[in-house]
Formats: sequence, structure tokens, C-alpha cells
Amino acid sequence: MKEKEVSPFAIHAVEKKSAFVAKWVMGAIRDGKWKVGDRLPPERAIAEQLEVSRTAVREALSSLQMVDLIEPRVGDGNYVTGSIGPGVDVEDALNAIAESESLVEVWRIRKMLEIIISKLALRKARQADIHELERCLAAIEQAVNDVDPDAYLSTNSDFHRALAQSANNPFLRRSLSPLIEITEHQLAREVTKETVRAHSAHLVGMHRNILDAIVRRDESRIANIMEEHFRSSEAVFLGTT
Repeated sequence: MKEKEVSPFAIHAVEKKSAFVAKWVMGAIRDGKWKVGDRLPPERAIAEQLEVSRTAVREALSSLQMVDLIEPRVGDGNYVTGSIGPGVDVEDALNAIAESESLVEVWRIRKMLEIIISKLALRKARQADIHELERCLAAIEQAVNDVDPDAYLSTNSDFHRALAQSANNPFLRRSLSPLIEITEHQLAREVTKETVRAHSAHLVGMHRNILDAIVRRDESRIANIMEEHFRSSEAVFLGTT
């Protein structure tokens, strides 16, 4: 009797979807479909091909970033930065993301790091960095106008990556990246069309304040602006006071 062929998508029923996506991407890299320097397809395209949610894809890509297989580039998607060796295992990274239920805790660590980053950005940001922050802010405005929570999450992360890039400190940029990925994954549960619609002015305004302080090199206000940014974001998304 001929053995019934099992569709790869049947794995969904017995394996966490994010783990399935991560292993699928790893398999494609191992098989040479994508090589170091190649750009991965957009999250939406991967989600449609594998018949999973974008949240599952986002979590999978986050785990691959944490083990240095891929790297997000602001406004340009995710690129392959490493090869698959015998020691590469995304299970620990997936577990770290899944177990990061205390988003408030992660958020506050990220706040401390971003205050340091913003102070450096005041002194080190080049004109190209300013232009990239302006582009990211415009993308946030578009996402808010479209009342698109997925686009807001993505463009918000791009803005903060661009802020880290403008500090011109590779160590701080690498340190911030996994925190952005964890918070973006967790906020996917909280950010809805209703949230975006209700807080549209705030979501744009708080990022504009950061950009204005960088442009003005306003050292006297930047720490307070970042503190308020995270405090108000916690209130909106996490229900803290």
C-alpha cells in the first residue's frame, strides 16, 4: 500500500507555527535558496505561502535574528547574515521570546538603553540619519492614517532601529535589536485597529518629539522626552499608570 504523502503544512497541527516557520527559513538557507547577503521575502509573503499568521512569521524571524542568522535593515526588510552550522538551534531563542511574558520588564530595560542611544544620537547623527528618521516618521503617519496595526508595529520598530543607527554605536544597536523584536512580537497581541484609531495623534506625536529633539540637538530635553515616550506607551499598550 502506497504511503500517504504528508503536506508540509500539516506540521502546523503538531508543531508551534513560529517554530515551523523558523525551521522552514533555516531549511531554505541550508539548501542554498537564500545565501548570505540575500533579502528574505516580506513577512506578508511568507505568511501567505506557509498559511500562517504574520505574528507567527514575526516571532520566527525574531528568533533567527537572535541567533545571528538574519538581520533587519531599516525600511529594507530582513537579510541573511549567517550560515547554518551544526551549533545553530533556534529553540532557545524561540523559548526566550515565548517566555517573555513580562513585557513591562523588557520595556523598561529597553527604555534605559534607548535613553543612552538617544543621547548619543544627539551628538553623532548625520544628515543621512536624520533623513532616515524622517522617512520612518512619515511611514508611521501613513500606517496610522490607514489604521493598519501591522504596519504601525513594523514602522515603529523601523523608527527605533533608525534611532539606534543614528547613534553610530554598533554594540548598542546590536543590544537593542532583540529587545525591539521581543516587544514587537508581544505588542502584536495588544495593538488593534481600535488602539491605532483611538491614539492616532499620540502615536505620531511622540515619535515626532523624539525626531525634533534630535534635529535641534536638544540635550536638555531628550531624556525627558524618551522617559515620557515609554511611560505613555506603557499606559496605552500595557495598561500601566
